[in-house]
Amino acid sequence: MGKGLILFDIDGTLLHAPGGRAAFAQAFKEAFGWEQGVEHINFYGATDLNVFRGICVERGVEPTAEMERAFFERLAPALNSRLAVNPPTLFPNVGNVLRAVSNDWATALRHGASRPSDSNVSEYGNENMCSDAVGWKLGLVTGNIEATAWAKLHHAGIAHYFSFGGFGCTHADRAEIARQALKASGVQHPQKVFLIGDTPSDISAAKVNGFISIAVATGGFDFQTLEKSGADFVFEDLTDTERLLSILERGMVE
Repeated sequence: MGKGLILFDIDGTLLHAPGGRAAFAQAFKEAFGWEQGVEHINFYGATDLNVFRGICVERGVEPTAEMERAFFERLAPALNSRLAVNPPTLFPNVGNVLRAVSNDWATALRHGASRPSDSNVSEYGNENMCSDAVGWKLGLVTGNIEATAWAKLHHAGIAHYFSFGGFGCTHADRAEIARQALKASGVQHPQKVFLIGDTPSDISAAKVNGFISIAVATGGFDFQTLEKSGADFVFEDLTDTERLLSILERGMVE
């Protein structure tokens, strides 16, 4: 039986990270000497590569691979220094959800360790549901370039839950990023793949790739918009751990 994959978007799904727009402006200044604001850019569902290329088009500049490399080499440290001072904020219950579906936690259960003491953990459900988490491998599908994605997760204290992903430094299209994540997982024939995100772009990327889409209204789109966008399941946020685990468990046996 192949492992199941759970792929998470980052911004708007797991956390809110401040300082991104300021880091973009700083990177444009350092790389090209541009006084470039990005206040007018809608980052919801966007990729860093798309944003960069869009700014170049606005300025009448044809972006090159060398320009992309120069920009992103400056973007990562610019954001990292800001996050060190003002760390990201996790959305409600995200830490509990990641513990519930991570291999580390499932392994601890198999060896007789007690469940985590967080107030919501006792509501995870029965022992079999928790043990099923052994089959999950967690990854990322994000519009962030790889360096800024890991910086956000590191400063939020959740980087250790993830080991692979698809990132917005090589592909501008989120469906391609999702395919990149699937390939990077190393799982040849996953039993099920879930993509958890907060935008219609995440839902579309899931559908194109045949993944099951779980949408959360913690980003820039409300519950109704995500529902109309065709998500298989929609949550206001990730506080209903029992419902989420039930959906994942059913998905593994159907």
